[in-house]
Amino acid sequence: MELALSKYIEKLLNRAKYEYDDSVKQWAAWIEGLPGVYAQGQKIEEARQELASTLEEHILISISERKLIPGFELSKKLYAKTR
Repeated sequence: MELALSKYIEKLLNRAKYEYDDSVKQWAAWIEGLPGVYAQGQKIEEARQELASTLEEHILISISERKLIPGFELSKKLYAKTR
């Protein structure tokens, strides 16, 4: 079973942009359209992992603040109450 959040994060990571910054000798990673979702790392994979973590935090904060997240929906399920 694949979790909706994991699937959404992977989808966005596939859109990530990467660029080597000679001034700091690190890889920069970001996702266009998501201001503040940015990461750096010595290796491109480190930047990707940090970006995934930053993205997850961004999503969880957005959910807690009841902000809309483009392309991500939680299904609404009704549960029976026990007496």
